[in-house]
Amino acid sequence: MSVENTLSRFKLISGLESSEAEQWQDLVSEAREYIDSLVIKDDIFELDEKRLDNAAAVYAYYRYLCYSSSDESSFSAGDIKVTFNNDKLKAAKEMWDMELENIKDIADTGKSLFIFKRVN
Repeated sequence: MSVENTLSRFKLISGLESSEAEQWQDLVSEAREYIDSLVIKDDIFELDEKRLDNAAAVYAYYRYLCYSSSDESSFSAGDIKVTFNNDKLKAAKEMWDMELENIKDIADTGKSLFIFKRVN
């Protein structure tokens, strides 16, 4: 199981440049370890490996957005107004749910119940 393949997929999903995506390599590694911990199948084939790589990349992307997003929808500082769009986070959660469904034959997706909430 390859962290490099997972990182490569994370770059594609996130749209981050290589240098910026590599700053999140620890997050990607943790996501891969988490997905690997869910695997229940003894013989992992190449196609299974690719599904696990993709699931880990989507999980890392979801966590990345959780860490880099804000609960605030907008704020103002003087003449400057900043607005956040959490549609990406919602879409990432939907992608993650689909990936769980995609690997349920080789992974115990019942363990994957989690809640992310930004702590301020």
